[in-house]
Amino acid sequence: MTASSGEGIGAGGHPPDIATMGTAAALVLGPDDGPDALPPSAAGLGMLAGTLRGRLELLIPEVQRAAGLRPKDVQTYCALACVGEARGKLTASAGDTPASHVRHVRRLARILLALCEHYERLTTAGETAEQTALRRLGEHSSTCVTCRARDDQGNADLPCADADRLYDAWRQTRRGAFAPVG
Repeated sequence: MTASSGEGIGAGGHPPDIATMGTAAALVLGPDDGPDALPPSAAGLGMLAGTLRGRLELLIPEVQRAAGLRPKDVQTYCALACVGEARGKLTASAGDTPASHVRHVRRLARILLALCEHYERLTTAGETAEQTALRRLGEHSSTCVTCRARDDQGNADLPCADADRLYDAWRQTRRGAFAPVG
């Protein structure tokens, strides 16, 4: 993605912060995110819904813009279908019960994650998931102070949790399994 092509540049002149958007969605999704399970902060559902709605409103036009810059293929049409689904989620009501509010917020979170994935795919300039994972690992390793640190013999010996996570994601993509990288 290059800033000079105009690809992925939002209203503020910067690409959307996909990692932050994913983190916002992860607040209500987790291993126990069944339809009636409450998120960790059930009292803040209204605030979470507002945050997720705002992120969706920022990301929807970015995904549309990125899709418009690409040839029309299955990936592009899937992204545009997801945009339509996201617009529908924005207009849906949350319902009257606490459980219906939880379900609504989780739907917003899931569609936000889906849009983030479509945005990433549309703006990686034809990279495969494996290439993207390897590029991210390389970018991290070349800029991380911990990864670049060396002992007296020139060996890299310090553990870096971020590098380990990115390496595991790359290995997952090599095996053909989907692994979020970000």
